[in-house]
Amino acid sequence: MITTAELEHLAVLSRIKLTEEDKKSLIKEFDSILGYIDQLKKVDVSLNAEGRIGAVKNVMRPDEVQSTSKEDIERLLNEAPDREGDFIAVKKILGADPGL
Repeated sequence: MITTAELEHLAVLSRIKLTEEDKKSLIKEFDSILGYIDQLKKVDVSLNAEGRIGAVKNVMRPDEVQSTSKEDIERLLNEAPDREGDFIAVKKILGADPGL
């Protein structure tokens, strides 16, 4: 079960404001989703050799550098909530108390 404090923490991280009615509704929805996930954890999904339809193959492609225009970069940086020069500024989260 998700607590109100956990939901409020998620709202802060997501930068959304929730009313008390929203919180009650979302807690019910989260509990339903988490209950379904608990059911899925109990399902046996192991396969034996005869159960395979085809061989499992990992399809990979090589990494390729794509050129990006200065206008594309500037448009992306202008969409960010905060920036420092040519970088998106983010709040330090490692080793810091989120202040809930």
